[in-house]
This record gives sequence, structure tokens and C-alpha cells, in this order.
Amino acid sequence: MHLLITPNRLTLLRIFLLPFPCILLFSGSYSGKLGALITGFLLGITDYLDGILARKYKKITSIGTVLDPIADKIFVTSIYLVLVYLNYFNFLPVFLIILREILVSFLRSWFPERIKVSRIAKLKTLFQMSFAGVAVLFYIYFPSYKYFINYSLWAVAIFSFISAIPYFYKVLHTIKEFRRNLKNFFKSLFSLTYPMGLLLSFPLSGSLFWINIIALSFFFFKKGLVRGYPKWAYEKAWIPILVVTMLTLEYIYFRNLFFS
Repeated sequence: MHLLITPNRLTLLRIFLLPFPCILLFSGSYSGKLGALITGFLLGITDYLDGILARKYKKITSIGTVLDPIADKIFVTSIYLVLVYLNYFNFLPVFLIILREILVSFLRSWFPERIKVSRIAKLKTLFQMSFAGVAVLFYIYFPSYKYFINYSLWAVAIFSFISAIPYFYKVLHTIKEFRRNLKNFFKSLFSLTYPMGLLLSFPLSGSLFWINIIALSFFFFKKGLVRGYPKWAYEKAWIPILVVTMLTLEYIYFRNLFFS
């Protein structure tokens, strides 16, 4: 059966429309914030729908299994960092949440067969995305409850790292069988300086914070492709570059359109 809206198209749509809720949060108006909440909710629904479509119509593809977690990571990273910039989220728990995503993305690019998405990781993603929605809701209607939200944010950070424990455990066992490439593995750890630098410098980025978000999105996209499509990641680097360029242009254009 031919589907006009395929699971992979829904996932790509989620990635390309991600700037909208982020930009609308900056409006400062009630309607803009409400629009951010609604669009964020709709984008979250697509994460649920693409899975249903894939299973119902047997459209589960290898590229889909790669794109879906990439979209989730970009979604969570963007929304959480925007709320940090708006001084609603504290930076430290958000730093830990995104650090977990960076480490798992790195390890998954090296051990794709060993590190597959677990049930607890799926629950973690649902928890993160739901909390983002609740946080935006409180940001709109109950701004005085900021401290409650930030205390709860620590629970999200702790649960995020708990969900990664099975991955770290598998990697420790895998490394014993991986001694030939162990040297290359530790050398590649230097590649983490790029996303770590972006994350650590975020509080200092000022009005250029969106560059950090876009660059982190590129990291997640590239590492995700390394996992599922290594040839794409190395020989066709233009694919993640194109996606990130599109996100950048969207962000610049629509921010100027709404707030000029």
C-alpha cells in the first residue's frame, strides 16, 4: 500500500518544523507562548504517529530507526536549551541531560550492534518530552512555580543517566573484545570536545545561542548516521549539512519575520 505520509516523512517533518516552537517561545506574548505549546505538542504527536504507521503498514526501515532517535535528541536539546536561555530552566541539570545524549550518541556510533534503543531509553524520551510540555505550560500559566519546575528537572536528569546505565555496562564488556581498536576508540574521544565545547559555552553565547543549538543538532545527526549509514556519514556529509543549513535558515527567517 502506497502511503502519502510515510513514517520517515513524518520524522523529517518533525526535524524541519522544530524551529517553530522554539521561536514562538521568544514572542513574549501569550499567543506566541501558547502557539509554542501547541506546535510542540503536535510535533510530539508525530513521534507517536510515525511508530504506529511503521508497525501498521510494515514500513519499518533502517533509516527510520536512525532518524527517529536523532529527531528526539534534537527536539529535547533545542527546547531545553531555549528554556535555559529564557532563564526558566537552570543550566546544570540541562547540561547533564544533554551530556547523556552526547555520550550515548558517541558510544552508539562505535558500537551500533551492542547499543540499541532500550525500553527504558524510550521511556526516558517520553519523560523528557512530556516534561518539556509541562514546563512550557507552567512557563505560560504559572511562572511563579519556576523553582518547582527546576527541582523536578533534576529528576529528569537523574532518570536520563539511569536509562544510560545498560549502555555503559554493555560498552565496558565490549571494550574487552575490542582491544585491537581500543587505541582508535580513545583517540576518537577527542571528537567529544566539539559538542562539549558547544554545550559548556552555551551560557556565554548570548544572542547567538541558536548557533550552539544548530551545531549540536549537526553532531547528533552526524553521529546518528555513523551508526546506521556510515557511508552517508563519511562520504555524503552534505546530507546532515543540508538539514542543519535548512534549520538555520528557518530559524533566521522566521525569527526576523515574527519579531522584526
